[in-house]
Amino acid sequence: MEAVGNALAVLLTLMILSYLIDDTAVFRLAASLLVGLSVGYFTAVMLWNVLIPQWQELPTATDPARRAFILLQLGLGLLVLAKGIPRLGVLGDLGLAVALGVGLGIAGAGALFGTIGPQVAAGAGQGFTLGLAATLLALLAAQFYRPPARTPALSATWRVLQGLGRAVWAFTLGALFGSALIAGISLLIGRAEFLIQTLSQWGR
Repeated sequence: MEAVGNALAVLLTLMILSYLIDDTAVFRLAASLLVGLSVGYFTAVMLWNVLIPQWQELPTATDPARRAFILLQLGLGLLVLAKGIPRLGVLGDLGLAVALGVGLGIAGAGALFGTIGPQVAAGAGQGFTLGLAATLLALLAAQFYRPPARTPALSATWRVLQGLGRAVWAFTLGALFGSALIAGISLLIGRAEFLIQTLSQWGR
């Protein structure tokens, strides 16, 4: 089985690397297999680890609040699944809206209390920290608020702050892109080493 697994890994790696030559049907087949297997695995995990345990717990739940919470979870899940039926698309939009709203609320609260709050507390009595200043400049560059340009000096100051904010955006995106590029190169080196070692073992 190990030999079969290595053979499949080599074949799929070569199919993915064929994209360096052209966007071939072989690459699209490998990409489709990757996406399909990922979605299938995620669906199976959600089904057996989340939905079925919740459904089995519902008849035995004695706490009314717990029972109502389980029903709410199952109801929202059914609403999201209704998105796949054209006639029930409105119900699906409602489920997605609740899911996105809760997710964005949790993310916003995490950013506020987990990032901005600690930075303010750490910089108390010492002025603004560099991270908080960069955050504020990035928010200014996003133009969530534009003060009235009553004087040329105010307009010029605002343009300078926005320029600094855009520089923060560019530096952050560049760092993220560099990290992604390094991770991709590391993966490429790892797969190349795997191919060389496997093919050398087969050649012995």
